[in-house]
This record gives sequence, C-alpha cells and structure tokens, in this order.
Amino acid sequence: MRILFTTVTIISLALALIYGSLSASRKSRQARLLAWTSFCCAALMALYLCYITVDSIRLKEVFYSLQFAAIDWTMFSMFALIRESVEKPLTRTSIAILAIIFLIDSAIFISNPINGFAFDFAPHPVYDMFLVTSPKLFCFVHYALRFSVCAFMVYYVTHRVFTISKFYRGRYNIAFILFLAILVCNIYFLIEPNKRPDVTSFMITAGVVVLYYSIFYFSPNGLIRKVQLYVNDNISDATIIYDYKGDVLRINKKAKSLLEDNVWENVDNLCSYLGFPEGEGKYKKKIKGGQYEILYGPVKDEKENHIATFFIFYDVTKMEEQIEREHKIAITDPLTGAYNRKGFFEAANDFLYRNESQAGFALVISGICGFKAINASYGTKVGDKVLRFIEHCYHDYHHSYPMIYGRTSEGKFSALVPFDYVDELSSDLTSIDVPIDKDVDIHVDMAHGFVVLDDIAKPLDHYYERALLALAECKKNSVMGALEYSYEMEEQVKRRQLLVAEMHNALREGQFYIELQPQIELMTRKVTGAEALARWQHPKLGRISPAEFVPIFEENGFVVNLDVYIWELAAKTARELSDKGIYSGPVSINVSQIDIMGMDIAATLERIVTEVDIDPSRIHVEITESACAQKRDTLIRTMDLLRQKGFVLEIDDFGSGYSSLNALMKLPFDVIKLDMAFMKESNIDGKNGIIISSIVDMIHALQAQVIVEGVETEANVENTVRLGGDIVQGYYFSRPLSIDSFVEYVKSHRH
Repeated sequence: MRILFTTVTIISLALALIYGSLSASRKSRQARLLAWTSFCCAALMALYLCYITVDSIRLKEVFYSLQFAAIDWTMFSMFALIRESVEKPLTRTSIAILAIIFLIDSAIFISNPINGFAFDFAPHPVYDMFLVTSPKLFCFVHYALRFSVCAFMVYYVTHRVFTISKFYRGRYNIAFILFLAILVCNIYFLIEPNKRPDVTSFMITAGVVVLYYSIFYFSPNGLIRKVQLYVNDNISDATIIYDYKGDVLRINKKAKSLLEDNVWENVDNLCSYLGFPEGEGKYKKKIKGGQYEILYGPVKDEKENHIATFFIFYDVTKMEEQIEREHKIAITDPLTGAYNRKGFFEAANDFLYRNESQAGFALVISGICGFKAINASYGTKVGDKVLRFIEHCYHDYHHSYPMIYGRTSEGKFSALVPFDYVDELSSDLTSIDVPIDKDVDIHVDMAHGFVVLDDIAKPLDHYYERALLALAECKKNSVMGALEYSYEMEEQVKRRQLLVAEMHNALREGQFYIELQPQIELMTRKVTGAEALARWQHPKLGRISPAEFVPIFEENGFVVNLDVYIWELAAKTARELSDKGIYSGPVSINVSQIDIMGMDIAATLERIVTEVDIDPSRIHVEITESACAQKRDTLIRTMDLLRQKGFVLEIDDFGSGYSSLNALMKLPFDVIKLDMAFMKESNIDGKNGIIISSIVDMIHALQAQVIVEGVETEANVENTVRLGGDIVQGYYFSRPLSIDSFVEYVKSHRH
C-alpha cells in the first residue's frame, strides 16, 4: 500500500506543478489564481508524500499537521478561483477577512505537535504509514470552515448552472460534481477517520486539474455547432457540401434560393449545370442575373481519401459593377463622353479582333487647326463647345457605319473606320461651323491624317504614330484637308526616332554648338550684339537643322536640357571673346515657354554667370511673345526676378501674337524685337505705317530699344531707318556665323 500511495502522490504532485507552471505562463487574473492554487496543491502533495514515507511518529505528526495548513490555503485559492469563474470576484475586504481566518486556522494546526489543540496522535494498528487521530475542538472548527467553503463553492456553481445559457453549463457541471465530491469525501472521512486512508488531498488535486481544463480548454461544442449553422445560413455566400458519394451533407439557405432543387440535389447535377470540369478550381458564372465567383474542390483526409466536396458561391455582382464603372471612367473623356486615348486603343483592338477576317480599315486622326488660338481668343468654354460638337458629328457617323472613335488628345479625335468612308468623313469634317450661342457660329477648320491598316496583327501604336505624322504634314499644307501616310514618311519617322535616341548622347559628347548672328547698330553699322543659335553636328547624319530637332525636343521636353547647355556655351563664349579683347558686347539667348514652366530660369542663369564670371547685363534673355499666352503671372514673376539680377530682357517676335499692346503694358522688358514681316513695304505707308511708327515711338518712350530681325534687303534697311529702328539683324548683314567667323566679322566691322 505504501508503494501505491507513494506513486499516486508523486503523480499528483507532478500534475500540480505542471498545471501551475502552465497557468503561470498566461497573463489573465484567472490564470494567476489557478497557478497559485496549483502550487498550493503541489505543496499539499509534497507534505503528504513526506507523511507517508517517514517512519518517525514525531515527524508524521508534524507533516500531518502541516497538511491541514496546506489544505487551508488550497481551499482559500480554490474559493477565490470559483468566485472569479462565476464572475463574482472577491473584494479586497473579503480576501483580507478570509485570509485572517485561514491564517489563524493554519497557525493552530502548525503548532498542534506542541500544544495538541487539534489532534492527539497514535500509531495506526494496521497501516504503519498512517496515524490514528483523536479530533479535538479546533479540529471540528477546521472541518466546519472547510465544509462551509466547499458548500459555498457548490452554491456558487449551482447558481451559475441555472442562470447561464445551457451551452456553457458543461463547464460548471464539471465543477459542481467535483466540489460535491470533495464535500462528501470530507464528511465521509470525518465520520470514520481512522478506518480508512484519507484521500481528500488527492480529490483536491484532481479538482485543480479539472478546473484547469474547464477554464482554459472547455469547448461548448453544441454552441459552436449552433453558431456555425446560424452563420452558414445567414452569410451572403451560398455554400454546399457533398459527401464522398455526391449526396448533400449541408446546404445553406442562400444556396437553396440561388439554385433549383434538381440542380443541387447531387454533385453531378451541379457540375453539369455549372459546366465545371473535374477537379478543384475557381470559376465565374452568371446565375439568375448575378455574377458569381465559384470556388469548389474535394476534401481529403490524411490518407488522401476523398471524403467530401465543397462549393462556395461568392456574389461578386456589385464588385464587378464597381470595376466596370471605374473602368468606364478610366477610358472615357469626361468632357465629350467619347473614349479617351486609353479607351480608344482598348476598343479599337477589340474591334479589330472581332473583325479579324475583314480587311480595309484605316486609322484617321483629325486635328482642329488653331485650337489653342480658339481657346485664347474665345475662352476655354467655347473650346469645350467645339469639342462636344465635333464629338456629336462622330457619334452620328457611328450610327451610319462601323467605326470606333475617341478624343485622344487636347484638340485631336481618332477614328478606326472602313477605308471606303475615309473621304466622306474627312470632307464632311474639314470645314465646319460650330454654334456657340444663339445665332452665333464659329468657323473651325480640321486636318486629317490617316493610314491604312495593312496588317492588323501589328500593334495599333504602330499605325497611330504614322497617322500623327500624316496629320502634321497635312496641317503644313493648308490646301489639303486629308493626307494619307506614305512610305516616304517612313524615313522621317525613323529619323525622328533616331534623333530622340541620340539626343542625350549628343549632349554628353558635345555635338551641339552655337553660332552667333551679328546684330548691327544702324547709326554706326558696328556689331553691337549677337544672338546665340543652337546647332547640331551629328557624326553620321551631319549637320541637322534646328527646324528639325527643336520641335521634337520641345515636344518631349528635352529642349530644357539643351537650352541650359546652349546658355552655358553662350556665356563662356562671351567671356572668352571679352578676355581676348575681340568683343565685349551682349549675347542674346532664347528662352521658351517650356523653360519657364519647367525650371527656375533665374536661378539657373545666375549660376551660369557666377561660374563663368561674367556680368549678367551681357546676357540678353529673349522671350517670345507667344510665351506670354499662358500662365502670364508666372512669366511676369520670372522676368521681374531676371531683371533684378541684372539680366537684360528682350521680347522676341513682337507683333506676331494676338495681344502685342497688352504685352507692352504688362511685361517688363528692355528690348523689343520686331520681325521684318511686320514692317514689310506694304505696311509702312498710310494707316499701317502710322500705327507701326507709333508702336516704335511708344517703345522708345518706355526707355527700350527696337531690334528689327529678318532684314534681307537694302529696302528693309531703309524702312527700318524710316520707322525708327535702332538695331538690325538679318542676312543682309550676315547669316549666323561660327565663332571663328564671328571673330573675323567683328574685326572687319570695327571701323
């Protein structure tokens, strides 16, 4: 018997320590209480082990008494734990009162071997590992306390069983049975304490283990099943589960409302209805007007045996509609409602795919001539009306023959049409009158470039670029309303692509350089200035005209990089010529609208003159009048800042825009450059001459100089003198010169 009790005690001790350690690793208040209870129980079992293993009667008395003290604190911890579990935690006052009571009780039992207040001991006549006890008054007080605590625990658990949902009663039923058993056990061994071994300590240890399970691992399976069924029936996704034979195991309400009975009654019918192949996957199908994403596949056990098949129907109708709306916004021009560039390309590619067997399609790009001028003269609202009117015209054609069209850029419309209708489309839309108000029309001219799609397997971009080139050529020739892309333009496309590919390398290798065109003072006929002009000497292509590469660079933005490079060359050249004593006059540089919008010109030029160590007044900044058309406030701020830093400002091409006099009033300037076309012979007599002379007089009155460029004949010189010009520039005096030629020219015109 000693071996049996020793073994059971050691196992109980180990369990108490294990569960105490596991509880201590958790962070909750319940876990801390359970850890303390488990360690108290472990102490109880350790004392019990010592009690049954020692042979000394005196030591047995000590360990037996200590067990009662350990039972006190184990019961106290279990009572606090039960109160916590039933959500009625002890207050601090209650804890203090109970602790004092149990402390007094423990002290009496600990001192019992000395004063004998609780027990008298004698050796057991049969089992030598136990003692025979004779209870005294304090022993009965202890049992009364122990029974009271057990009774209260039974009461609290019983009350909880009747007040909580049936799904959670399992947890408290276990505790109720446990504490009832402990109570009965205590009564049983109190009645006949010396006839059988007291196993109350083992019951308490078992109680701790059961409490650990009920607190941390109790799972209300009935509740879980009920909630799962509720969730399954109320989720928006239809679900069906079949067994391995294909019969229905579970189908929720959504699935029943979505599918007919004969469809879902077995897995074969459902797969046939959905058109699914064997195996798992994710598919989309339209069912009863809604779009569904269906996930299905087999469920297998650990041995790869097929045990079930599941189907989940995700309703993606709203999501698909939202995606469709967002896609429509992304491919639609908000002003006209037609396709934008992205939408046109998508629709055109789809159109070609659907009509792959047919031939004879052409891509037409139609551009509004002078659209920027329309916006500048009449306002953007009128420009918007023009665009909407043209879209309506395309919409009417759309009903007449198969075509795809869209507004693919600011003033351009693109259309994919049968080739036979290109002439009709272009002739009808070459010259149109757009109503912009009641009884008020505006005349709009359009140019059309088109290309025949000889191979629809090629990407649409391939043809789009060529149609754009044809449109550009058509705009140059005002007589032609439409122009077809020709193979002669292919070289231009390749050359354009080559220039773009080579531009960065050309800048790094110094292929760009400047030429200087002299500016002559009329009174002295001396060189009083020079304009720096960009040139490109390509190692393979040779000399490339600025008329060819500058528009390309303006379009792709590279002109900003080139201009800064030219400005640096101009400043360095002016400094070198001055250091050599050859020329100390100003050098004019050109600034475009792209430069103004794309960088801080004032800071850039200030850096250049600082690095070169040249006076800013020797750098004349030419700004074309056309740069004044947009974002004038930005331009004025830039010009004011340049002037403050000492640069001289020139307004180039004066008279070529729509608001010359307005420019004189608004813009700061030091020099005005008039184009000779503005001062041609037919304009210097009569009313025109009076106006031009007045403009020149106004410029002089504003303390500014007048430079006339484009002077090519003696008559041009005479007219310039007659109208009061100060400085002339043009081929009559000199074409743009290389640096060396400019040096010789200056030397020859010193006197």
